[in-house]
Amino acid sequence: MNPQIINFIAKERVCVLSVILPDGTPHSAAMHFSHQAEPLKILIQTTNTTEKVKGLLDGEVGKASLVIGFSEQDWLTLQMRGDIKIISDSSQLQEIYKIHYSKHPDAEQYKNNPGTVFLEFTPTWWRFTDFNTDPETIISS
Repeated sequence: MNPQIINFIAKERVCVLSVILPDGTPHSAAMHFSHQAEPLKILIQTTNTTEKVKGLLDGEVGKASLVIGFSEQDWLTLQMRGDIKIISDSSQLQEIYKIHYSKHPDAEQYKNNPGTVFLEFTPTWWRFTDFNTDPETIISS
């Protein structure tokens, strides 16, 4: 992934995650996120009772889209489509805790709640747009 895009992801803290619910309706939520750079994975902490996890509780892999970048001052945005799943492997969770809680230390207080889960979003398509240039700069997969 382009270093400019990784730097942008590292700087930002909030995304909008959209998933398809089991009944086929779309659902979107603003979420804090962290990331793993290589290969790129977006990590999201939530609870197992939220709408966004309804179709993932039995180990399914779902389809999702994710947007990072909402500032009218920065004029940068990253749009992605890909796969999403709940991480249940405890050995993976230990590394995710390090990554996520270094970016969002206040979220660590929920780590041991029985309903806390981590979602892993893996992009299969992405497009980064810098609207500060004329014409805008687009970098895509």
